[in-house]
Amino acid sequence: MDFSVVIGGEAGQGAFSVELEATEMLAALGYHFFATKNYMSRVRGGHNFHMIRIADHPVHALSGYPWDMIMALDGETERRHRPNLREGGIYLSREMTREIESEARSAFGSVVASNSVLVGFLLSVIGADSDRVANASGEERRELLKRGRSFAERWNFAGHFAIPPRAGTGCRLDGNQALALGAILGGCQFMAGYPMTPATSIMHHFSMAARSAPVHFEQAEDEISAVNMALGASYAGVRAMVATSGGGFALMQEGVSLAGMTETPIVIVLAQRPGPATGLPTRTEQADLNFVVHAGHGEFARIVFAPGSINEAIRLARDSFDLADRFQIPVFLLTDQYFADSVQVVEEALALEPRFREPPAADAAYRRYRLTEDGISPLAFPGLSDSLVRVDSDEHDEEGKITEDLELRTRMVDKRFGRRDLLRNAAVPPTLFGNGEADTLVLCWGSNRLILQEAVERLGGEGIRLAGLHFGQVYPLTAEMIAPHGLKSRRLVSVENNAGGQFAALLKRELGIEVSESVLKYNGECFTVGELCRSLRRIVTGGDR
Repeated sequence: MDFSVVIGGEAGQGAFSVELEATEMLAALGYHFFATKNYMSRVRGGHNFHMIRIADHPVHALSGYPWDMIMALDGETERRHRPNLREGGIYLSREMTREIESEARSAFGSVVASNSVLVGFLLSVIGADSDRVANASGEERRELLKRGRSFAERWNFAGHFAIPPRAGTGCRLDGNQALALGAILGGCQFMAGYPMTPATSIMHHFSMAARSAPVHFEQAEDEISAVNMALGASYAGVRAMVATSGGGFALMQEGVSLAGMTETPIVIVLAQRPGPATGLPTRTEQADLNFVVHAGHGEFARIVFAPGSINEAIRLARDSFDLADRFQIPVFLLTDQYFADSVQVVEEALALEPRFREPPAADAAYRRYRLTEDGISPLAFPGLSDSLVRVDSDEHDEEGKITEDLELRTRMVDKRFGRRDLLRNAAVPPTLFGNGEADTLVLCWGSNRLILQEAVERLGGEGIRLAGLHFGQVYPLTAEMIAPHGLKSRRLVSVENNAGGQFAALLKRELGIEVSESVLKYNGECFTVGELCRSLRRIVTGGDR
């Protein structure tokens, strides 16, 4: 059983509150679900809609049209979404939701109470056990949810799309929560940022954690200050990060280069949204890959990760701090609005131990930028040893003093830029799914992972031989990463949310791998499983059905 509902309304009408409470209850009751949202850049007005998919099996993406149920909090919902309601589906019209609002105001003294009533209605439609619902809800919400059930019974919708819950409960996380959790597990103790959609909630989650954990969040006056604060914290001895989106990252470029020249570890989260300029500030895209790979002036090594699942985001965020320290480089976590705002239930515990930076040993003979055999200079922190720690944004000698020795300049560049070779042994290999022997291999990166994985599984059920390969690390790309998958002997298709096929171009530039066809989407919305199935079916079979 697979059930999809859309809740549509103006900003400020409570659609987000319905999604938030519904997903919390679904997680507590042990349901498989996936939720995401499409919202406008407005505090009030416009048209927002929230989508929840509930199933009797694990789901991690939107299935696509048609909808099984629509909850209309405004008139625009009918115009936009009702044409996509399946035959026999449930349409909760604006007149019906107004009736719920009126009764909530009368019975509970507030129209806001209608949000919980709508959640109770939804839970009744999927056949959630009333006793379990009562036990999972607080005393204040219990009567509200019960009133929602009475509406479903009154209108003959109770149990209309009955879905059995799975055994046990899960943890409800969105993409930004996962990144914040992974950062804390990675020993991050300082974060600075200036709010910018869709990265803002990372800062919120981190600042909330600071109430009980040994971490600090600083809201800077702008992104220039944020990146330099984080570099200062890292220089002083604590693991540090910043989070922003494309426009904010544009302001951080000099700071990124400063990290490269001073060899200061830092983790930078860039949550992509459509550009250029302000673009579509609340929609999704994957168009900043080239920007991040080439960020900053000058030449220095870096790593760019693009997690595609909640567990992968936690793991890569944690590992980013180890790698930043180990190689003394900036490490980037590249996400997007779709991933940041998507909510999933984590069904398998991710057993990760927290890690912290160990103060390195140093003495009076310490040279911060010593030219070593492996290209990694010793790293010490001011005040934590007898060492004199010097850093400089100009080219410098081994002690950190400014130099214009041109031969030394060449050796210092070779050291910083040459770390790319050291990164090969630390590269995260891509993940293969589907028919490993298939002639056609579909490549993706970042948030398209679980969408493509379900599409490949669905097409495999139709007898279409297809495999998918997801890259959680998108830079650097190494021959060792792709060696087991025979890319040069297969027909390659790339799936990306940008207009230029940026990852396909990067793959060709770095490894000489040619992608024959691309499936690209850049209107500000994510792929659905259904539309990706249609596109891949046409490519593989030459037709659609």
